[in-house]
Amino acid sequence: MPATADSSPAHRSFLLGELIAGRSTRCRRRWIAQYARNVRREQLTFWVCGVLLVVLGAVGWQMPVPYVRLAPGPVGDTLGTVPKVFGSSSDKPVISITGHPTEATSGHLYLVTVDEYGGPGEDLSLGDVLVGWWRKSDAVLPIRLVYPPSATRQQVQQQAAEQMDVSQEDAKVAALRYLGYPVQPGVEISEILANSSIKGKAQPGDVILRVDDARVRNADELLAVLRTHHVGDHVTLHVNRYGTPVDIPAVLGKPLTGSTVPSIGIQVIDSYTQPFRIDIQLSGVGGPSAGLAFALGIVDKLGAGNLTGGKSIAATGTIDLDGNVGAIGGVQQKMVAAKDAGATVFLLPKDNCGEAVPAAPSGLRLVPVTTLTDAVNALRTLDAGETPPSCPAG
Repeated sequence: MPATADSSPAHRSFLLGELIAGRSTRCRRRWIAQYARNVRREQLTFWVCGVLLVVLGAVGWQMPVPYVRLAPGPVGDTLGTVPKVFGSSSDKPVISITGHPTEATSGHLYLVTVDEYGGPGEDLSLGDVLVGWWRKSDAVLPIRLVYPPSATRQQVQQQAAEQMDVSQEDAKVAALRYLGYPVQPGVEISEILANSSIKGKAQPGDVILRVDDARVRNADELLAVLRTHHVGDHVTLHVNRYGTPVDIPAVLGKPLTGSTVPSIGIQVIDSYTQPFRIDIQLSGVGGPSAGLAFALGIVDKLGAGNLTGGKSIAATGTIDLDGNVGAIGGVQQKMVAAKDAGATVFLLPKDNCGEAVPAAPSGLRLVPVTTLTDAVNALRTLDAGETPPSCPAG
């Protein structure tokens, strides 16, 4: 029987090759299709994960954390005008003196501040914390180390404002005492109420020294005197108005809310007499650490003799009525602020030397002081071309 094409070995081999090739092509197509589906799933997974990471990152960046961040703040020249950053809308001098001649000054005498982020009633984000950790000039502290748990934002702001007010008054007294002007303790009228019998006669800034013949040195002594009187009694307030004695007749009114003592109708603070008027204009900043800078500015303007020598000086430190200089916080941030402002000399409390020396910016001379007298002497030494004491290394 003759062989047929269908049964020939060569043809069978050809048909088998076609079958294998066909199956291979179909498998390859299925594999390619499956691979494409897998790639699309992987791409979708990648993009979904990417979006989730971005969302989670954004949420995490804004997540509030219980920390406070301290950064270098703005500076103000106590010999110049109030910067706009402190809320000034005009060229008012930081320190103005009325009723006494002043001397022309040169150079700059900077007060330095710290910007605070976070704290009671003001959330600090994780992003802010990371920025603070990254910047060498900043400090990040647990909020519990800075404020008590019960503190509110209003309390913090009120305390800072009160500390600033006290530092200004103490700086005035310390400067006047340093320059030899006599001052007396008394009770300063800070506000005159609408129903007060002395409205139009007294002025804010008047310092009450006596009620009739009774000497009053502070608010407690004033209350003690008023307790001996009754509503409707007539008394005479003997006040000092920037060096001028003034007698003001008053009729005692009903007690103020929360009190049982007959009232003059005024708000008062403990203060001292001033031989002439000294005003310090600075808003938008709180705390007590500008006291030394205020006192030096007053001393310079009243003719101590060009304390800065034309240089840019920065100063920080609390000050009391006797001119003693106390330690402050945020010294590292204040040194950076001083250097950024162009200061070459930084007066600071001696008690802050330990933390200041390792962090001092290059080119900023640290001069430790314990009193206003120390600070004035150091500046005079610098002006003479000599070297004042410096913070001990280490």
